[in-house]
Amino acid sequence: MIVKDLQPLSIVEDVGFRNFVKTLEPRYKIPSRKTLMEGKLPALYEECSSKARKALSSVDNVVLTTDMWTSRATEAYLTVSCHIIDENWQMLAYVLETCSVSGQHTADNICSQLTRIAEEWSISEKIQAVVTDNGANMVAAVRKAGWSHYPCFAHTLHLVVKDSLKAHPDILELQKRSSAIVTFFHHSTRAADKLKEIQKQQKFPEHKLLQAVETRWNSVFYMWERLLEQKEAVTTVLCLLGKSSLCLNEEQWSVISLSIDALRPFEEATREVSTEKHVSVSKVIPLVSVLLKTASASERQGSKLAAELSAQCHHRFRSIETFYGLAVSTYLDKNLGFRDSANVEPVKARLITEMQSMSETSAPSTSGLSSATSSATSSASAPTTSSSLSAGAPASPPAAKVGIWEHFDSQVLASQLHWTTSTDALIELRRYSEERPIPRNKDTLFWWKNNAQTFPSLSKLAKKNLGVVATSVPAERIFSKAGQLISHRRSAIKAKNVNMILFLNKNL
Repeated sequence: MIVKDLQPLSIVEDVGFRNFVKTLEPRYKIPSRKTLMEGKLPALYEECSSKARKALSSVDNVVLTTDMWTSRATEAYLTVSCHIIDENWQMLAYVLETCSVSGQHTADNICSQLTRIAEEWSISEKIQAVVTDNGANMVAAVRKAGWSHYPCFAHTLHLVVKDSLKAHPDILELQKRSSAIVTFFHHSTRAADKLKEIQKQQKFPEHKLLQAVETRWNSVFYMWERLLEQKEAVTTVLCLLGKSSLCLNEEQWSVISLSIDALRPFEEATREVSTEKHVSVSKVIPLVSVLLKTASASERQGSKLAAELSAQCHHRFRSIETFYGLAVSTYLDKNLGFRDSANVEPVKARLITEMQSMSETSAPSTSGLSSATSSATSSASAPTTSSSLSAGAPASPPAAKVGIWEHFDSQVLASQLHWTTSTDALIELRRYSEERPIPRNKDTLFWWKNNAQTFPSLSKLAKKNLGVVATSVPAERIFSKAGQLISHRRSAIKAKNVNMILFLNKNL
């Protein structure tokens, strides 16, 4: 419970919990807080850490995600997670460390922590990318470390929606009025009871109203969605209790309905990429394409919010298909394709270059081949019988002097090797392009596992690029089914135990 549910250590001293355990098994002796923190949990941490290190040592590429958060005691922490595709083509994720960050959250301080953690886990040379939010200090820290930075797609979507909601005063006012209605029902037992009564009488879904919170744009979507579902029941209760001043008029309900339609694709897109066990980075470009189309459609229906969402998407994603890391992952995902086919050619050209480089690196050196050729040439040109000398034929020069051809032979062999690797890369890429896409409900990593031998070079690049995650925030922290962010729950854990408990919570 302490590890999985993030319960406080004091639970082992709670009378109710001790009575509960005693009822289940009278002979069981509950370990003390000291026993847990000085014995059982550290031993479990070492065991779990060893397994994680073994997994990371077996792969060539890793991806880091990092997030900063603040406890209720206003202590700042940095959590670093690692994502890999293992030898079985399974996506795995590990929390590496949660460390406190003292002083200012500068790029230098963050960079120092990131590089330290990478070195301690022996992955500094394996880092393919680091995914963070769009904070300037985070971006600068990653670049200072010399790693490739990917912006968190979920955070960018948050900025798109947040800025769009703020752009129209009337929508902001409607958001405030909606929140006021929810607050009234949450603070009035009479109103809440009356709502349940009306729901039962009218056979409406017996759902509670949801309140929006500042830090999550999707909470506005959920608030409006639930209000619209309970429109008749809410209006009836407000009128019966003399709170008709809180009621929304039909025009406002219409705006809410249009806004829900405009926001729904963004909520779905956020959930779509908020996964750690399935490929997500390849979905970013197609999702942006869909968001632009749906926003345009909602705009034509008269939605002010949709018009702003479309404008914000164009602003923040205007050159997204030219981001090679995103583009190549989309191309290597057999579920997907490009909105703009013209952007495929640059991706294919760069893939060929990478495939050639991989082949040439693993091929025998041309100097060794040229030496062998020179030796063969020398042997072929040297006299083989004494009769040739007695016949007055000019003596052949010493074998060493045939080395004048070594430079030429080296150039020829290098050219042949480049031509061969280029041809192999082109053939492999063409064969891949001719493969039909797989159904959306099929796993692209499973496809690569079955086709790795058919596409030996591309499969290595697929494992490298598809392992990048689209968001720096795990799915359960963006959309908690309980409506509570893990960050709120973890804030109650004492600082000295944070790293070990969160490590076990994620990795056990």
